[in-house]
Amino acid sequence: MGEPAAISLDTLTEQQQEALASARLIAKEAGWKLDEFSEWTLLRFLLKHRWKLSAAEKQIRSTAAWRAEVGADAIRASIAAGLQPRDWPAMDRICPHVLLAFTNLPTDDGDRLTYVDANDVFEVDAFLNCATAAEIFVINLYVLEHASYHNDRRSAATGRLCRWSTHFDARGIGMRHISVRVAWKFRPCLPLADNFYPSLFGFMLTVNAAKAMAVFWSLVSPFVGENAKQVAILDTESSPGALLSRAPASSVPTCYGGSLLRLPVDEVSRLPAPPERFDYGAAYPNELGRWLASGLPAAALPDPARGGGDEVGETGISR
Repeated sequence: MGEPAAISLDTLTEQQQEALASARLIAKEAGWKLDEFSEWTLLRFLLKHRWKLSAAEKQIRSTAAWRAEVGADAIRASIAAGLQPRDWPAMDRICPHVLLAFTNLPTDDGDRLTYVDANDVFEVDAFLNCATAAEIFVINLYVLEHASYHNDRRSAATGRLCRWSTHFDARGIGMRHISVRVAWKFRPCLPLADNFYPSLFGFMLTVNAAKAMAVFWSLVSPFVGENAKQVAILDTESSPGALLSRAPASSVPTCYGGSLLRLPVDEVSRLPAPPERFDYGAAYPNELGRWLASGLPAAALPDPARGGGDEVGETGISR
């Protein structure tokens, strides 16, 4: 899995500091629009190439050119300015088919956790029809830029490299969900992390997985690159409490064996839709959806006769 997540700028040797300074100059020269946290991004390139600047330079330059081509710098700037997942292009059409909860909840290594659950909401045909291949590509750019920016920001705040780790509850995902068409639609997205976002991922833990998940993974893993090594797929018997071996109980929802009763207030804004206008329990009748709903104020949809309401729930979210 490469360098340990505990690496910090304070522990770099003089030679490593010089390499990082050189990487910064190379990126600027290549047209990369760096921000106040970008040195952590460049550190990831050096880690991938084991501090060999010549090898890292090639990937930095190719990444800078690619970022200019796809507009990644502009996406990162919009996220830095406060853009949230619910505001991403096509998110309103994609989010009904999979529940994504981006958080700053830490793992044991200090990585940021994202929770995913698609049980009872993902159907192949509906998902394939909800967005074009181009829109799927763009939403993946937003996901990666969101993870990259916020991981760099967390790294700067804590002084140690932060990665993006994922917990995916695959309960209910069976053979009817395995489709070459889905894999094909995502194919342009699969190499992005390895090619342009090195050392971004921590672990990717899939729990409650049926054999179908292993089949699907066999289809896509050849295109994922080095990140495939960080994927663990567990069957139902091996899944209870599995995340507790990688994250503190305070970061793990009670539905997965932890002690986290509700999503912290400052994490709610990262949900794919505002809870004061969206019933998560009804929209996502699965483990993660029910857990979220139990800790959020009940959705209060505007009443045209009353002009809506301004009541504030116990979590401090207007509803």
